[in-house]
Amino acid sequence: MKRTALTFSLALMLAGPAGAQEARTWMFNFDSDTAVLQYVVPDSDEAVLVIACEPGKKSMRINEFVGSANLVPGRTAHLKLANGTAALDYAGQTVANEMDGTVNIEVSAAVDPKLIALLKAGATLTIDIAGKQTAIPLKDAAPHVAEFEKACLRR
Repeated sequence: MKRTALTFSLALMLAGPAGAQEARTWMFNFDSDTAVLQYVVPDSDEAVLVIACEPGKKSMRINEFVGSANLVPGRTAHLKLANGTAALDYAGQTVANEMDGTVNIEVSAAVDPKLIALLKAGATLTIDIAGKQTAIPLKDAAPHVAEFEKACLRR
C-alpha cells in the first residue's frame, strides 16, 4: 500500500509541470466589437499571449505575459513572434505587470494578415522578448485562429 502511494505521489510530482502546460489552451471570443484570441488557462488570469482586434477600426493589440526582468516600463521594445523560418517583429510599449513584478510588451497596430498566417502554419509559435524565448504549441489553435481571422479580416 505504501509503495502504491509513493508511486502515485512521484507520478504527480513528475506530471506537475507538464500538467500545468497542458492546462493552457487556445480560446476565441467575439464580444460586441472586439475579437480576442488567447493562449490561456481557462477561467483564470493566467494568459501567455492575448491578441485582440477591433474589426470596425481595423486595429489590433497584442499583449504577451511571458514577462521579462530585463525591460523597463514605459519604453519601446520589440515583440518577436516566429513559427519555423517565418517571423514577425512588432514595436510596442513596455508595461509593468503588477501581478508578478515583471514587465510585458503591448503592441498596438493595424490588423496584420501575416500574423494570422503565422498562427495557421507549423506546430509551435515562439515568442521572443529581449532574447527570452517561450514556445507555445499551436496544436488545437486552428479552429480558433479561423474564427479570429473571420472576425478581424471579415473573411
